[in-house]
Amino acid sequence: MGLSRRRKILVTLATLIGTFLAALDSTVVGTAMPTVIGDLGGLNLYPWVFASYLLAATVTGPIFGRLSDAHGRKPVYLVGVALFLAGSALCGTAGSMGTLILYRTIQGLGAGAVQPVAVTIVGDIFELEVRARIQGLFGAVWGISAVVGPAAGGLITDYLSWRWVFLVNVPFGLVAGFLLALALRENFERRPSRADYPGVFLLTGGLLAVLLAVLGVGGPAADLALFAGGACALTLFVFAEARAPDPIVPLELFRERLFAVASAGNAALGGVLLGVSVYVPLYVQGALGGTALTAGAVVAPLSIGWPVGSFAGGKMLLRTGYRTTLLLGSFFVVAGSAACLSLDAATPLAYVILAVFVIGLGMGFSSTSYLVSVQNAVPWRRRGIATSSIVFFRTIGGALGVAVMGAILNLSLGERYRTAVERAAGGDGTLARLLSDPNALLQPALRARIPEETYGELAAALAASLSPAFWVVVALAVAALAVSVLFPAGRAEDFVKRESLP
Repeated sequence: MGLSRRRKILVTLATLIGTFLAALDSTVVGTAMPTVIGDLGGLNLYPWVFASYLLAATVTGPIFGRLSDAHGRKPVYLVGVALFLAGSALCGTAGSMGTLILYRTIQGLGAGAVQPVAVTIVGDIFELEVRARIQGLFGAVWGISAVVGPAAGGLITDYLSWRWVFLVNVPFGLVAGFLLALALRENFERRPSRADYPGVFLLTGGLLAVLLAVLGVGGPAADLALFAGGACALTLFVFAEARAPDPIVPLELFRERLFAVASAGNAALGGVLLGVSVYVPLYVQGALGGTALTAGAVVAPLSIGWPVGSFAGGKMLLRTGYRTTLLLGSFFVVAGSAACLSLDAATPLAYVILAVFVIGLGMGFSSTSYLVSVQNAVPWRRRGIATSSIVFFRTIGGALGVAVMGAILNLSLGERYRTAVERAAGGDGTLARLLSDPNALLQPALRARIPEETYGELAAALAASLSPAFWVVVALAVAALAVSVLFPAGRAEDFVKRESLP
C-alpha cells in the first residue's frame, strides 16, 4: 500500500486517536459511576456498565477483523468509529441505568472494530523495519489510558458533568474518522465472501457465556451452567469453522506454530498487563493511602517502558530474530512481576515505579514482536483476522486473569475487610455495597465518605490481601516466558510472507 510520508503520518495519527478513545473508555467511567448512580439510580446494575462494553468489544473483534479482510480496512474502521461515537453520544443522553448499559454496548461494538483494525492498518502501510517501532506507540496508548482515565473521569465529573465523560469522545472521534477517510488510500479488489452465520452465532454466544461466568453475574450454579454452555458453544464453533467455506476464524492459522505460540503468549501477557494496571494502582492508592495522581504516576512507567522496548526490540529482531527478542522481553516481564511480590506498606514508591517500568520494557519487546511476526507471516487477505485474533487473545487473557485475581483477592480479604467495611459505612447500606469491591477505594468521592479512623483498617486489610494477586501475575509472566521458548528460531526475514495483496 504505497502512501506518501505525509499520508502515513495522518493515518497513524487517526488510528492512535481512535485507539486511545476506545482504550480510555474502559477506564474513564469508573470514577464517574458514583455520581451516575446518584443521578440515575440502578446500583444493582453497576457492574454491567463496565461488562457490557468489555463483552461487546471482545466478542466482535475477530468478526470485524475478518470483515476488514473481505471489504477493506477503511470502511470497517470508519463503521467502528461511527458506532463508537453514536454510543458515546447516546450515553451522554441516558435517562436510566438500563439505557446507559444499552448505549455502552453500542460503544463496545465500535471499539471491537477500532482497536484491532487500527493495528492492522499500521501493519499494512509500514515496512518490517518500521512496523515494530510504530506498534510500540499503540502499547503506549493503552498504558497512558490506564493512567489518564481515572483522573480524567474525576475531573470531568467534578467540573462539568458525568455526561461529558462520554460526550467528549465525539469531537476527537470525528477528527480521527476525518483524517483516516482523507489520508488512507486502499487499492485492492474486494472479494465476495459468504457470511459465516453459524460461526458468528457460536463464537459470540460462547464467549459471552464464558465471560459472564467469569464475571460472576449469578450464583455458583448459574455461573457453572454459563461456563459449561459457553464451553460447549465454543467446541461446536471449532467444528463449524472446520467445515465453513469462508470461516470467520480460519483454523488453519492455528496449525502454524508461529501463530499458535503468539496467541498463547499474548494471552499470558494480557493477564500480566491488566493485572499490573488494575492492582498496582489499587495497592498504591488503597494500601499506601496515595492519591489518584500518585497511583497514576506509579503506573505511568508502563507506558514509558513499552515504547522504549518496542523501539529497541524493532531493531533487535532484525539482527537476532523474533525468538531472542521475545526471550529477552519475557525475562524482563518475569523480573518486574517478581519484584511486585515484596510490596508492602513500607515499600518506597521508587521501587514500585522501577518494577512497573521493567514490566513495560518487557511488554514492548515481547508483545510487539509477537504482533509484527504474525503480521509479516500471513498474506494481506489474512492480516486482518490474524491481527484481530492476537489482540483478542490478549484481551481475553487480561479479562480472565483479572477476574481470577479479583476472585482470589476477595477470598483473601475475608472477614477482616468485611468488618472494616461495616465500620467505614456507618450504617449507610449503599456505601457498604460499593466498598465491598476494594476497587472502590480508588474513587475519590467514595474515599471522602470513609471516616479517617476506619480507613486505616480498610487499607491494612487490603495490603495484606494483595500478595496472592501478585503471585498470579508472576505465574502468568512465567507462562509467557515458557511460551516464548517455543517460538521458532530464525531471522525475521525468514517468516515474511511475500504476498502483499489478495
